Amino acid sequence: MIIDCEFYYAKQKGLDWIRRRCAEAGIDRAVLVCFCNAKHPQELEPLAGELRRDELFRGCVWLDPNQGDAALAALETAARDWGFKALKLMPMNQNFSCVSRVADPLLAKARELGLVVNIHTGGHQSHPLEIGELALRFPDVPLIMDHMGYRYDVPAAIAVARRSPNVYLMPTAVIEPGTIRQAVKAIGAERVVFGSNAPSVFPETQLLVVRQAELAPEDEAKVLGANAARLFGWEAAPVPALDETLATSPSAG
Repeated sequence: MIIDCEFYYAKQKGLDWIRRRCAEAGIDRAVLVCFCNAKHPQELEPLAGELRRDELFRGCVWLDPNQGDAALAALETAARDWGFKALKLMPMNQNFSCVSRVADPLLAKARELGLVVNIHTGGHQSHPLEIGELALRFPDVPLIMDHMGYRYDVPAAIAVARRSPNVYLMPTAVIEPGTIRQAVKAIGAERVVFGSNAPSVFPETQLLVVRQAELAPEDEAKVLGANAARLFGWEAAPVPALDETLATSPSAG
């Protein structure tokens, strides 16, 4: 099974387009990152209803911790009412520091709700060592470092992951296979997960980079799907393939 842990939802494209892109790339499941303005969470509710009925996807709600109590309420709604499995944070985009305590209430709520946290690395306020401070404060929250500090801060991301066993590295938009080999060698294949950063990166392009890393077959299987299945709850029961769902979708054809 191949699972894309980071596919951004774009309203103008819709879910059927995402299903087709995944099927074309050979991706079986996808975690959809969906932006939510916490002041108007109802705007996300129609999509959330679709995702709740579709076992092929898991929802990841992208929130701004600067929205305070509204963001906390939106996260609770996303997890308890909509069945979302993850929280996305973007320190660079939303201008908050992980060294500060701004995001701590959301991390505490994610811990309470049993969510995975996906956090962008790279750029202003997104250095892996800063994110490592969050990992230390919340050692029981699974924390995925998106881009794993690529390109210049990969060693720092690996150092954080070595120190904090709750940290996973995700080589989204990484184009150097050796970098993926380096991460697997340093922390083990069990804590590296596949993500494409689609639609800005073609999923098949990122898959090719992982395969060109020439990992041991059992390690490649963990990176491409087994680890994510465990993290996002796809291990409980078999579900139909994306291409099978396309064939039966009301809007197909």
